[in-house]
Amino acid sequence: MGHSVAAVFFMLSVGIALLIFGADKFTYCAERIGKTLKLPGFIIGAVIISIGTCLPEMIASIFAVMKGTTEIVAGSVIGSNITNTFLVLGVAFLFFKGEYVKINLISLDIPLYISATALFIFMTHDGHYEAADGVLSLFGAAIYIWSVFTRKTDSEQEGEKENEGEAAPATAFTYVLLAISAVMLYFGGEWTVDYINEIAEIYHINQGVIAGTAVAIASSLPELMISFKYARKGKLDIALGNIVGSGIFNFFSVIGVASLFSYFTPKPGVLLVAEDTITKGLPMMAFAAIIFTFVVIDKKPSKYEGAMFLLIYVFYLGWMLKWF
Repeated sequence: MGHSVAAVFFMLSVGIALLIFGADKFTYCAERIGKTLKLPGFIIGAVIISIGTCLPEMIASIFAVMKGTTEIVAGSVIGSNITNTFLVLGVAFLFFKGEYVKINLISLDIPLYISATALFIFMTHDGHYEAADGVLSLFGAAIYIWSVFTRKTDSEQEGEKENEGEAAPATAFTYVLLAISAVMLYFGGEWTVDYINEIAEIYHINQGVIAGTAVAIASSLPELMISFKYARKGKLDIALGNIVGSGIFNFFSVIGVASLFSYFTPKPGVLLVAEDTITKGLPMMAFAAIIFTFVVIDKKPSKYEGAMFLLIYVFYLGWMLKWF
């Protein structure tokens, strides 16, 4: 403690940057190793990359639990999903060059997404998330991964085409970079949690609120850039698929894995959920899930919807940070 406000924000930025960059390189190396081990392309794309996008939140959540600030975990999960829906999708809609999207998420992905949302709300609405809830959540993640395997059997030819764009096979440097990225994830997670706590003390704001706003925005920057890029090319399907997959893994894997470390805390087996996260974050997250479902069903995104999403996100930030 005792750092200047500017130094605290700078170190928080460094911690988040290490998390994002480390996750990116870790995922890239995992892709190359996966190809070397001759894993099917769909596993590399749907499982390794999807989990990779959740690594910053997962590592930060584990450190938050180990340091006793467990409110960060639920706030991070909720903030990430709200940010992906209203900020990332809002920007994507504004720059989408097309009339409709072709992706089919109704038959399986959306029901799983809604179920994961409802289950998460049920598990956290009382202010406590038990380790037993985490085990159930990880079982849900396993079901989602299994669904990905099942769908591959129905689309062999499509999977063959996906293999063409994979990363090159691993080299010795790949394993070195994997180790370096793991170190970056370690320090990035530790510094992010430490300086979230310092900012919370300076401004008298709950750590979960900071994790669900400022940290969620920063960790969503890669998805924001990717969605912007593909929306301009008329390929909004990629953004929608990434949001639903990332959401499911956030609800199941991030908090599920973090809960397993709760036995090392002063209150073993329990993750606490902040009051603001319950009264503000959960309702907004449920609203985001409903809006996202209607968007997927409609398949005709518009710039007006994108602008509306961004306004809703600004309202969310102001509401959580008590600007009004």
